[in-house]
Amino acid sequence: MLPPPPVRVLVAERDPAVRARLGAVLGEADGIELIGSVPDAPAARTELRRRLPDVVLLDLRLGPLGPVFRRPAVLALVTFDSDAGILRALRDGAAGYVLRSARRNELIKVVRLAADGHAVLSPDASRRLVSAATRLSGPRDERLAGVDRLSAREREVLVGIGSALSNAEIATRLGVAEPVVRTLVDQVVRKLGCAHRTEAGLLAYERGLCRPGVETT
Repeated sequence: MLPPPPVRVLVAERDPAVRARLGAVLGEADGIELIGSVPDAPAARTELRRRLPDVVLLDLRLGPLGPVFRRPAVLALVTFDSDAGILRALRDGAAGYVLRSARRNELIKVVRLAADGHAVLSPDASRRLVSAATRLSGPRDERLAGVDRLSAREREVLVGIGSALSNAEIATRLGVAEPVVRTLVDQVVRKLGCAHRTEAGLLAYERGLCRPGVETT
């Protein structure tokens, strides 16, 4: 059987040192092909049209690139002071976000998750983003109460989402088939009134089911 094609990644980052580090990590990763590394929005738009990447790592300071947040998957490159920009990107359909300083293994993992169609929550940034979501989105009491109304199995799935696990990883943890998890994820997102999986994962953090690197259930 032939191996799957590599995940084609474009890095669009203003800071040359960060851009070089990300390029070095991704360029050496198995199953990932770095197809471009650019410093500004015009170059990113050109590469998007020319190279058709699977995933774009996007510096939010570059501004909007146009309607690209559905395909390819866009991961916002963030720091701890870019809360509002992350929220806007998620609402526009970005697959998720990752810290510029993310460790090698985490960076590779989230790129692969995004390429597979999963929403991505970077555990190292989630707690601060939850705080920003509360400030910028208004009262969330109804949705938080909805977490308490989930079944035990649905709560387990929500913890998996908040822990940035793929459907396959959640299925392995729970000992069920992946299609079952896919159905449960859809149920959780719908019951909580969320726009997408990423928003549901943020509620898991806000409700206290997860902490960065830790599950509290």
